[in-house]
Amino acid sequence: MRRIASTVVGALVCAGFTSSGFAQGGKLGAYTGTASISGSEIGKNQKVDFAAKVKISIPVESVKEGNIRAEAEDIDKPSAIATVTKWEMEGKASSPGADGKIMTWKCSLAAPVDVPMNAQGSLDLDAGTKKYTMYIALVPLKQFPVKCVNSQSGAYKDNKGLGLFFGTSEPELIPANAQPYTDPARIAAKYKLVPAASMKGQYGPVDMEWDLRLQK
Repeated sequence: MRRIASTVVGALVCAGFTSSGFAQGGKLGAYTGTASISGSEIGKNQKVDFAAKVKISIPVESVKEGNIRAEAEDIDKPSAIATVTKWEMEGKASSPGADGKIMTWKCSLAAPVDVPMNAQGSLDLDAGTKKYTMYIALVPLKQFPVKCVNSQSGAYKDNKGLGLFFGTSEPELIPANAQPYTDPARIAAKYKLVPAASMKGQYGPVDMEWDLRLQK
């Protein structure tokens, strides 16, 4: 998730941003609510399982003939806070060490933690089809403590970060997988994003649930 989110918001300058307040919506309001996200990020020799609940506000940028576009483009202030409830990593070295053994390590979240997030992405509602597409990427503005054990050196402490995304599609397929809605004032769904062939091997299926309400 961290790698995928970074492909979309890599241009954001995260250093020095420590505010935990939400960016405010404009004159047209904002879609405000929560998204629960859980899944796995898979590397060649490492896997991370994670779960988080995100509070977010996405300002509405335009309303035309019933079509609505909301955009998150954080620069100066984060519009989201993620409560990370699970972060577990398992990894191994790519080759044996001098003793002929493969070094392994495990890490886990020390305690649930709130992490301010910079967001970038969009939510688009089509009044004609009564469907919407959405992609929101989230980059953490701080790391959190984890407890680890290395098979060779023993226990140690570290700090890690967790990038997230939620929506109807992944970065390479924006926009895609339009979902139906009945009331433009509330966008809510349970959704399982299964990675396309181009993204398999980087992350597993991601379970998502969001509930966003238009507030003015």
